[in-house]
Amino acid sequence: MTLLDQRVALVTGAANGIGRAIVERFVEEGARVVAVDREEIPDLGQSVHPLRWDLSDTPALEDLVAEAESAVGPLDVLVNNAGIFRPALAIDLDLESYGEVLGVNLHAPVFLASRAARGMTARGYGRIVNITSIHGRFGEEHALSYDVAKGGLDQATRTLAIELSRHGVLVNAIAPGFVATRMSIVDGKNELESEWFETVYLEHGKLPMRRYALPSEIAEQVAWLASERNTYVTGQVLTVDGGLTVTF
Repeated sequence: MTLLDQRVALVTGAANGIGRAIVERFVEEGARVVAVDREEIPDLGQSVHPLRWDLSDTPALEDLVAEAESAVGPLDVLVNNAGIFRPALAIDLDLESYGEVLGVNLHAPVFLASRAARGMTARGYGRIVNITSIHGRFGEEHALSYDVAKGGLDQATRTLAIELSRHGVLVNAIAPGFVATRMSIVDGKNELESEWFETVYLEHGKLPMRRYALPSEIAEQVAWLASERNTYVTGQVLTVDGGLTVTF
Protein backbone atom coordinates (compact mmCIF):
# COMPACT_ATOMS: atom_id res chain seq x y z
CA MET A 1 0.00 0.00 0.00
CA THR A 2 1.25 3.48 -0.81
CA LEU A 3 1.92 6.07 1.89
CA LEU A 4 -1.12 8.24 1.18
CA ASP A 5 -3.56 5.81 -0.42
CA GLN A 6 -7.00 7.48 -0.74
CA ARG A 7 -5.99 10.38 1.49
CA VAL A 8 -7.13 13.90 0.61
CA ALA A 9 -4.51 16.65 0.86
CA LEU A 10 -4.34 20.41 0.38
CA VAL A 11 -0.95 21.80 -0.65
CA THR A 12 -0.29 25.55 -0.94
CA GLY A 13 2.30 27.12 -3.21
CA ALA A 14 1.75 24.23 -5.60
CA ALA A 15 2.54 25.82 -8.96
CA ASN A 16 6.30 25.32 -8.81
CA GLY A 17 9.31 24.45 -6.68
CA ILE A 18 8.85 22.52 -3.46
CA GLY A 19 5.07 22.75 -3.60
CA ARG A 20 4.84 21.20 -7.03
CA ALA A 21 7.26 18.45 -5.99
CA ILE A 22 5.08 17.70 -2.95
CA VAL A 23 1.95 17.46 -5.09
CA GLU A 24 3.69 15.13 -7.54
CA ARG A 25 4.97 12.92 -4.73
CA PHE A 26 1.58 12.82 -3.02
CA VAL A 27 -0.05 11.69 -6.25
CA GLU A 28 2.57 8.94 -6.60
CA GLU A 29 1.66 7.87 -3.07
CA GLY A 30 -2.04 7.59 -3.91
CA ALA A 31 -3.45 10.90 -2.62
CA ARG A 32 -6.01 13.18 -4.15
CA VAL A 33 -4.67 16.72 -3.91
CA VAL A 34 -6.10 20.23 -3.92
CA ALA A 35 -3.20 22.25 -5.36
CA VAL A 36 -3.42 25.90 -4.31
CA ASP A 37 -1.50 28.84 -5.75
CA ARG A 38 -2.16 32.40 -6.82
CA GLU A 39 -0.38 31.59 -10.08
CA GLU A 40 -1.72 29.29 -12.77
CA ILE A 41 -1.20 25.68 -11.78
CA PRO A 42 0.08 23.28 -14.46
CA ASP A 43 -1.78 20.09 -15.32
CA LEU A 44 -0.57 17.61 -12.71
CA GLY A 45 -2.98 14.79 -13.50
CA GLN A 46 -6.51 13.67 -12.76
CA SER A 47 -5.85 13.26 -9.05
CA VAL A 48 -5.09 16.98 -8.69
CA HIS A 49 -7.73 19.69 -8.32
CA PRO A 50 -6.14 23.10 -9.06
CA LEU A 51 -7.40 26.10 -7.13
CA ARG A 52 -6.27 29.69 -7.70
CA TRP A 53 -6.22 31.59 -4.42
CA ASP A 54 -4.48 34.59 -2.89
CA LEU A 55 -3.34 33.45 0.56
CA SER A 56 -2.70 37.02 1.67
CA ASP A 57 -6.48 37.41 2.04
CA THR A 58 -6.58 35.99 5.57
CA PRO A 59 -10.35 36.36 6.19
CA ALA A 60 -11.05 34.24 3.08
CA LEU A 61 -9.03 31.24 4.23
CA GLU A 62 -12.05 29.60 5.84
CA ASP A 63 -13.70 29.73 2.43
CA LEU A 64 -10.63 28.09 0.91
CA VAL A 65 -10.92 25.07 3.20
CA ALA A 66 -14.64 24.83 2.52
CA GLU A 67 -14.17 25.03 -1.25
CA ALA A 68 -11.38 22.46 -1.19
CA GLU A 69 -13.45 19.99 0.81
CA SER A 70 -16.48 20.59 -1.38
CA ALA A 71 -14.42 19.76 -4.48
CA VAL A 72 -12.42 16.77 -3.26
CA GLY A 73 -13.66 15.67 0.17
CA PRO A 74 -12.71 16.07 3.84
CA LEU A 75 -9.06 16.94 4.31
CA ASP A 76 -6.75 14.38 5.84
CA VAL A 77 -3.55 16.32 5.16
CA LEU A 78 -2.60 20.00 5.00
CA VAL A 79 0.79 21.15 3.74
CA ASN A 80 1.51 24.84 4.26
CA ASN A 81 4.26 25.41 1.71
CA ALA A 82 3.55 28.78 0.07
CA GLY A 83 6.06 31.48 0.86
CA ILE A 84 7.35 34.80 -0.41
CA PHE A 85 10.51 36.79 0.24
CA ARG A 86 10.84 40.58 0.12
CA PRO A 87 14.49 41.53 0.84
CA ALA A 88 15.08 44.73 2.80
CA LEU A 89 17.38 46.04 5.49
CA ALA A 90 15.67 46.60 8.84
CA ILE A 91 16.05 50.38 8.57
CA ASP A 92 14.34 50.32 5.17
CA LEU A 93 11.47 48.03 6.17
CA ASP A 94 8.03 49.25 5.15
CA LEU A 95 4.75 48.14 6.65
CA GLU A 96 3.21 47.01 3.36
CA SER A 97 5.92 44.51 2.40
CA TYR A 98 6.33 43.37 6.01
CA GLY A 99 2.61 42.70 6.22
CA GLU A 100 2.58 40.89 2.90
CA VAL A 101 5.35 38.51 3.96
CA LEU A 102 3.73 37.77 7.32
CA GLY A 103 0.34 37.39 5.67
CA VAL A 104 1.47 34.65 3.29
CA ASN A 105 4.24 33.02 5.34
CA LEU A 106 2.70 33.06 8.81
CA HIS A 107 -0.94 34.14 9.02
CA ALA A 108 -2.09 31.91 6.16
CA PRO A 109 -0.50 28.70 7.54
CA VAL A 110 -1.80 29.40 11.04
CA PHE A 111 -5.37 30.06 9.96
CA LEU A 112 -5.44 27.26 7.41
CA ALA A 113 -4.25 24.87 10.11
CA SER A 114 -6.88 26.22 12.49
CA ARG A 115 -9.71 25.80 10.00
CA ALA A 116 -8.58 22.45 8.57
CA ALA A 117 -8.08 21.11 12.10
CA ARG A 118 -11.77 21.53 12.90
CA GLY A 119 -12.73 18.73 10.54
CA MET A 120 -9.64 16.67 11.30
CA THR A 121 -10.27 16.66 15.04
CA ALA A 122 -13.93 15.79 14.55
CA ARG A 123 -12.88 12.78 12.44
CA GLY A 124 -10.04 11.81 14.77
CA TYR A 125 -7.28 11.90 12.14
CA GLY A 126 -5.10 14.46 10.43
CA ARG A 127 -1.58 15.42 9.44
CA ILE A 128 -0.34 19.01 9.09
CA VAL A 129 3.13 19.79 7.73
CA ASN A 130 4.47 23.34 7.64
CA ILE A 131 7.38 24.23 5.38
CA THR A 132 9.44 26.65 7.41
CA SER A 133 13.16 27.31 6.94
CA ILE A 134 16.48 27.35 8.74
CA HIS A 135 15.63 31.07 8.92
CA GLY A 136 13.30 30.10 11.75
CA ARG A 137 16.41 29.68 13.95
CA PHE A 138 19.11 31.70 12.19
CA GLY A 139 19.02 35.28 10.96
CA GLU A 140 20.41 36.91 7.86
CA GLU A 141 20.72 40.45 6.51
CA HIS A 142 17.85 41.71 4.36
CA ALA A 143 15.56 38.97 5.72
CA LEU A 144 13.90 40.43 8.82
CA SER A 145 10.27 39.88 7.79
CA TYR A 146 11.02 36.40 6.40
CA ASP A 147 12.93 35.42 9.54
CA VAL A 148 10.14 36.66 11.81
CA ALA A 149 7.53 34.72 9.84
CA LYS A 150 9.48 31.46 9.78
CA GLY A 151 10.35 31.68 13.47
CA GLY A 152 6.68 32.25 14.23
CA LEU A 153 5.65 29.27 12.12
CA ASP A 154 8.11 27.03 13.95
CA GLN A 155 6.47 27.98 17.24
CA ALA A 156 2.96 27.68 15.80
CA THR A 157 3.85 24.12 14.80
CA ARG A 158 4.68 23.26 18.42
CA THR A 159 1.57 24.85 19.90
CA LEU A 160 -0.72 23.28 17.30
CA ALA A 161 0.82 19.90 18.10
CA ILE A 162 0.11 20.34 21.82
CA GLU A 163 -3.54 21.17 21.21
CA LEU A 164 -4.32 18.72 18.41
CA SER A 165 -2.38 15.56 19.27
CA ARG A 166 -5.03 14.19 21.62
CA HIS A 167 -7.45 14.29 18.68
CA GLY A 168 -5.25 12.22 16.37
CA VAL A 169 -3.86 15.20 14.46
CA LEU A 170 -0.06 15.35 14.22
CA VAL A 171 1.64 18.64 13.33
CA ASN A 172 5.24 18.96 12.19
CA ALA A 173 7.46 21.21 10.12
CA ILE A 174 10.26 20.82 7.61
CA ALA A 175 13.04 23.44 7.69
CA PRO A 176 15.00 23.37 4.41
CA GLY A 177 18.30 25.06 3.75
CA PHE A 178 19.40 25.81 0.19
CA VAL A 179 16.93 24.40 -2.34
CA ALA A 180 16.86 24.91 -6.10
CA THR A 181 13.70 27.02 -6.39
CA ARG A 182 12.76 30.46 -7.65
CA MET A 183 13.30 31.84 -4.13
CA SER A 184 17.03 31.43 -4.71
CA ILE A 185 16.78 34.21 -7.29
CA VAL A 186 17.04 37.64 -5.68
CA ASP A 187 17.20 40.82 -7.74
CA GLY A 188 17.60 38.72 -10.87
CA LYS A 189 20.59 36.75 -9.55
CA ASN A 190 20.55 33.09 -8.56
CA GLU A 191 22.50 32.79 -5.30
CA LEU A 192 23.10 29.09 -5.99
CA GLU A 193 25.13 30.03 -9.06
CA SER A 194 27.10 32.82 -7.41
CA GLU A 195 30.82 32.84 -6.71
CA TRP A 196 29.97 33.41 -3.04
CA PHE A 197 27.96 30.18 -2.85
CA GLU A 198 30.51 28.17 -4.81
CA THR A 199 33.41 29.39 -2.68
CA VAL A 200 32.00 29.56 0.85
CA TYR A 201 29.47 26.75 0.83
CA LEU A 202 30.85 24.26 -1.66
CA GLU A 203 34.61 24.72 -1.95
CA HIS A 204 35.22 25.50 1.73
CA GLY A 205 32.56 23.10 3.02
CA LYS A 206 30.22 25.45 4.88
CA LEU A 207 27.60 23.17 3.35
CA PRO A 208 28.95 19.70 4.23
CA MET A 209 27.17 17.83 1.43
CA ARG A 210 28.55 20.40 -1.01
CA ARG A 211 25.37 20.69 -3.04
CA TYR A 212 21.95 22.29 -2.73
CA ALA A 213 18.79 20.22 -2.35
CA LEU A 214 16.29 19.38 -5.05
CA PRO A 215 12.61 20.05 -4.32
CA SER A 216 11.92 16.32 -4.59
CA GLU A 217 14.22 15.70 -1.60
CA ILE A 218 12.06 17.95 0.57
CA ALA A 219 8.90 16.30 -0.75
CA GLU A 220 10.26 12.91 0.29
CA GLN A 221 10.33 13.96 3.94
CA VAL A 222 6.95 15.66 3.77
CA ALA A 223 5.29 12.52 2.39
CA TRP A 224 6.32 10.41 5.36
CA LEU A 225 5.36 13.01 7.97
CA ALA A 226 1.99 13.40 6.23
CA SER A 227 1.27 9.68 6.20
CA GLU A 228 -0.33 7.31 8.69
CA ARG A 229 3.04 5.59 9.04
CA ASN A 230 3.96 8.60 11.12
CA THR A 231 2.31 7.51 14.35
CA TYR A 232 4.36 9.25 17.05
CA VAL A 233 6.17 12.29 15.65
CA THR A 234 4.52 15.60 16.40
CA GLY A 235 5.58 19.13 17.31
CA GLN A 236 8.94 18.71 15.61
CA VAL A 237 10.86 20.89 13.16
CA LEU A 238 12.91 18.58 10.94
CA THR A 239 15.93 20.36 9.46
CA VAL A 240 16.68 19.16 5.91
CA ASP A 241 19.74 21.20 4.96
CA GLY A 242 22.58 18.90 3.92
CA GLY A 243 24.34 19.56 7.23
CA LEU A 244 24.49 23.34 6.74
CA THR A 245 23.41 24.35 10.23
CA VAL A 246 25.88 22.07 12.02
CA THR A 247 28.64 24.37 10.72
CA PHE A 248 27.07 27.53 12.17
